[in-house]
Amino acid sequence: MSSKPPLQKAVSRSKLLSSPGGKSKCSSGKSRGRSAVSKYGDEDRESLAFKILPAALTQQLLDCKDVLDVQEKIVEFEKLQLYEYDLKDATEMDYFVSGVWWCKEKSYDSQTTSALYTVLHTLLDNIREKHLDMVENLVEFKKMFSGIGLEGGDISGGLEFLDITQATEIMAYVKTSLFQHYTLYKYMYSHKQAEEIIGTDLDVEVAKPADMPWPPPLDEGVPIEIYQKHIATPPPTPPPKVEDTENIDGATGGEPVTDETNEKAGREAELLASLSPEEIKQVMEKVAKEMLGGLQSELSSKLKERETSIINRINKIHKVDSS
Repeated sequence: MSSKPPLQKAVSRSKLLSSPGGKSKCSSGKSRGRSAVSKYGDEDRESLAFKILPAALTQQLLDCKDVLDVQEKIVEFEKLQLYEYDLKDATEMDYFVSGVWWCKEKSYDSQTTSALYTVLHTLLDNIREKHLDMVENLVEFKKMFSGIGLEGGDISGGLEFLDITQATEIMAYVKTSLFQHYTLYKYMYSHKQAEEIIGTDLDVEVAKPADMPWPPPLDEGVPIEIYQKHIATPPPTPPPKVEDTENIDGATGGEPVTDETNEKAGREAELLASLSPEEIKQVMEKVAKEMLGGLQSELSSKLKERETSIINRINKIHKVDSS
């Protein structure tokens, strides 16, 4: 949309210069050039080639075989090291890398590539620094293409070395790459990017201490026999065990253990060894009857008393029901 007016002026002026009787028409063309100067308020501009991107770097970019190589050189030249997480740096990197790679695909020479880089850089600066709206930036864009196709014109935008075909292609590229997304570019440079803090917990496993049962690391490893004999710290000596005389005294009824007591225990053991199993069984039954006989009679009397009380309660309940 913005590329038609300057091209139409350039074609009309070339026709005027080549038509018969061109003196009067040429003079009218010069007057138009002066009016154009007064309209735009600019004087003749210097060439836009190599104004921002040096000739040596431009040639290096065109010689790159991979777009990643172009990206690396653009990032270093424009100081866009934060492109991985900063939206503005990432957008500018993509903007410039795409422009250079497009020139490479079009087989443009270094002069045309550097000129397009200057155009892209200037238009982006108008948004970033001057905050121009799209109409004002289109006017600045048209100024750069002034004088293309003219011979000896009074007005020059700095791109007069381009031919009509190259100018048309560049205008179409800038339209699709910048002006169609103009609102997004303005929004990006007028609003701050939201900051997100992302944390990551990292668990690091360290070697266990060089203490048994874990031997030292392999770089310090020695045979286990040598380690235990010469390196390992010996275990502490356990304290001597003190016999608990009080428990011993309590088990013997408070009397100290003597030889007489030992002899008595030995005689009892011999007596038990001389008895047969049947005799031991009879002895146990006799002892059980003597110990449990009184308990059995006591339990029987308590059961009878309990039974009598329960029968009395039942009789009382029957009397109440019958009355």
